[in-house]
Amino acid sequence: MCSVLVFNNESDKLRSLFSESNYFDSILFIFNDGRCYKVPVSNLGISTAEDLLLPLGLGLFRSSPFWHYYLYPCCSNFNKGIDGFCGEVLRYTGSPLQEESCHVFIERSRRQLSLLYRTGGEYHLESRRLSTGLYHLRREEVSAGFLPIPWSHLNELLTVHKPSRKQARSDL
Repeated sequence: MCSVLVFNNESDKLRSLFSESNYFDSILFIFNDGRCYKVPVSNLGISTAEDLLLPLGLGLFRSSPFWHYYLYPCCSNFNKGIDGFCGEVLRYTGSPLQEESCHVFIERSRRQLSLLYRTGGEYHLESRRLSTGLYHLRREEVSAGFLPIPWSHLNELLTVHKPSRKQARSDL
């Protein structure tokens, strides 16, 4: 039996997906013209619901022993392009941007972040901005220059948002 859940927004959908404790063995792709395909997760290299997150240009960005993730939570200038963010990586780490590493820069207001990564000799820069709320940082991360983070924390950063002070007051 298959039931379809409808959500009001993306945040509710992701919260529900990650709270699901049941094992899943396949993914159902439904196209606009009504075609449906059921694909086993083993064929897609997926083992958990979190592996479906972060669709970057060249396929899924999933937990891998080859990828490394770094967080830069303090005061990046978001007027920079790829070269400027590569300069930040060089300044903080002492080495240029490495293949299969993802660097996450968070704006001072915590409403915007940029993802910088390199694959196959190409540099990629993605920007994300929240319309409401803030990206949630841990206390020890707020004052750090840069720090390595696990893949699970990267996905948490992109999905768990904290209400802004203004929102929190209006909810009362």
